[in-house]
Amino acid sequence: MDLLNKMHYLISFDFGIVMNVLEILLVTACTSTIIFILTKNQYLSCLSSAPLFYIFSSINYGFTHFIFLVLSMTIQTGIILLINRQRKKLLLNAPKGDLK
Repeated sequence: MDLLNKMHYLISFDFGIVMNVLEILLVTACTSTIIFILTKNQYLSCLSSAPLFYIFSSINYGFTHFIFLVLSMTIQTGIILLINRQRKKLLLNAPKGDLK
């Protein structure tokens, strides 16, 4: 009977932990995006997301996992690509000035 109780504990899924990790990823992405907007350096922004996630995770939990560091860098790279794509689209669709 004790084994059955332990199995239920091992199989259960805690959404609180998932929400906390997603919150830390959101804060990391926002902070790295602000760094990208201020410095216009995509490499600095992407590389700063992993240490930022590590710091935010250490403050809240005291530990982190390597896969989350890679995930935070991947999310930030996606955000940078999306921003650059939107900038190019705006530049292509900008009205041309008069040639007087």
